[in-house]
Amino acid sequence: MGTLLFKANYGYKPIILLILRQVIKISKIAEERAETLINLHKNIYKTVKLVQECIRKYYNLKKSKGLDLKEGNKV
Repeated sequence: MGTLLFKANYGYKPIILLILRQVIKISKIAEERAETLINLHKNIYKTVKLVQECIRKYYNLKKSKGLDLKEGNKV
């Protein structure tokens, strides 16, 4: 007696009863979600770049430029 691979993996049978209207509605919702994710990714990318720039500026200010030695100083 065989079982579906989907049911063996997930524990339930897949429901594949979609009407064309439902498919169009789902695709519109999917497009909206994709746009939302793209916008969120762009915002996060900009925020990360801003944070990296701030960290870079702070590090460059705090970085030592070497020892302050002049000719004649005892070492």
